[in-house]
Amino acid sequence: MRTALLLLLSTLASLAIGVSTATASSPLGPHEAEWSVTLDSTLTVDLGPLGSVVLDSPAGLLGVEVVVGEIPGEPDPDAVSPDTLGQALSSDGAAYVALVAHPELTIERGLRALADDALRRAGLVESVLLSLVTVGRLAGPRPPRRSPRRLPRNAKVLAFASAAAVAIAVVVPAVRSGPQPGARLEVLAGTPVQDARLSGRVADIVQAYGPRVSAFLEENTAFYTAAEQNLRVAWQASAAVDGAVDVTAVDGAVDEDAVAEAFRAASARGTTPMAVATPEIAPLPTATPEARPTAAPTTPVTGSWAVDQGETTTAVLSTDLHCNLDVIAFTGVLDELAGADIHMDDGDLTMTGSQPESICVDALSNAVPAGVARVATIGNHDSESTAERLRAQGWTVTDGTVREVAGLNVLGDVDPDRTSASGTVPRGSEDAAGLGARLAEVSCQAEQAGNRADVVLIHQPYTFDPLIADGCTPLLLAGHVHQERGVTTTDGGKLAVTQLVSGAGKGGTSIGEVTDDAYLHLLSFNADGDLLAWRTVTLHPDASVTVGAWEAVPAAQEADDQAAQKTDDTVEQNTEAAHGGDSAAD
Repeated sequence: MRTALLLLLSTLASLAIGVSTATASSPLGPHEAEWSVTLDSTLTVDLGPLGSVVLDSPAGLLGVEVVVGEIPGEPDPDAVSPDTLGQALSSDGAAYVALVAHPELTIERGLRALADDALRRAGLVESVLLSLVTVGRLAGPRPPRRSPRRLPRNAKVLAFASAAAVAIAVVVPAVRSGPQPGARLEVLAGTPVQDARLSGRVADIVQAYGPRVSAFLEENTAFYTAAEQNLRVAWQASAAVDGAVDVTAVDGAVDEDAVAEAFRAASARGTTPMAVATPEIAPLPTATPEARPTAAPTTPVTGSWAVDQGETTTAVLSTDLHCNLDVIAFTGVLDELAGADIHMDDGDLTMTGSQPESICVDALSNAVPAGVARVATIGNHDSESTAERLRAQGWTVTDGTVREVAGLNVLGDVDPDRTSASGTVPRGSEDAAGLGARLAEVSCQAEQAGNRADVVLIHQPYTFDPLIADGCTPLLLAGHVHQERGVTTTDGGKLAVTQLVSGAGKGGTSIGEVTDDAYLHLLSFNADGDLLAWRTVTLHPDASVTVGAWEAVPAAQEADDQAAQKTDDTVEQNTEAAHGGDSAAD
């Protein structure tokens, strides 16, 4: 009993010390920032000479103080030029807007960092206390007990009064509220930071430019609220026709007559949208009554008629999200509606891969519903910091080996290029073709070992040629080019290889409404890991949403038939290399 009581008291004391002294480093927008626990029940952001921002504490009775530091510069100052500086400042501006539009992501990460530090400190204090107790017990037999000597009553009163005075002197200044600096600004009404109290020059800046920010946030919120509603409406209408035809929702409604007519036409053809015939039962011959109905010879059925939610694996594919937090949230809604088993992210989740941009990873991890398996590959805009953050949140990150994800074998690796605000440079000696050749070899070794790679999840499609010519994987997925190229199948050197290349159109940014069509995909696999069907979900610049029909896997073409497309790819790749890769704003 005494031991249990000792453990309880030491644990409570350790936690109290750990929590009250916790500090952590966690980004605030583009800034480095130091977070610490206070006892004043407020969240105070110290902006130095610019002033401060005060909010009600998200930690209840405990308060949090955030001291904002510098914005990290480029590691190589010689690489900074007016152009790269402009890109860096654009990225910083996007981080500020993301902070105002979605402050909960930054606060959640800061609190998590403080909790981690508090537990580390509590563990250290607990170990010290228990060690001291253990040493005391092992120090040897106690001396003979002497008759207890009682303290005089006045001494007890003095000791108690001294302890109380110390407690009051330490605790009361920390918990007293006092007048809070700054004032609430009317221009922030209706925004996520409407209750913030601002002081100093930052209050003047917000007062002057707040109406523009508020208008932007209102328009942005209205756009993505409408987009989510359109997605849900289009999805429901598509489900009513078994995903056999394209369905577009505008302003929360679909043209039901047009959808019904398209469905009747598809049913009359007896085909999937890719014109692969469904099995038809031959009529019973009259001359041989014992004959049984037989299926007419057809191409193996794929497409909408092959999709059985209970017997297939459904994957949602995203790529080139570039830290657009609202599109990331939209992606999570699609995961929910589709009942996804796997979410695949094909790279460029961030803009530059900086430490503050780990908020992009947090947003996607929060958007994907619990229980959905997660796999990601690292794009040229992502960094090792991005990969570490993904792994820490339960994502499988491709690493050049075959990884099993919810029953699907996935192969991929880090992009050979690295794009930051300073431009694009190789990560190592391997280029896209070399990466593709290495993965092709790995895929065939896995095939020989009875562990076929079902999918290659790789960021750049310029890796495809060696994977088609020499690889042993039937499906290749890529993004990077910011174009929707759909699905093609090529007769490869060892098997037919299907390829999907996608991505949102260039011209958009990581904040605000999409300015070009943004594409997401659903992929349906059978138990053997073979692709049965695919479909596209498109978010349009007017917030309308098209849920595409389930498409069949196209028949294989000769490699020569796709030579023109490959030539275009090569020209585009060379153009990107000449201009330093795709823009950090895309």
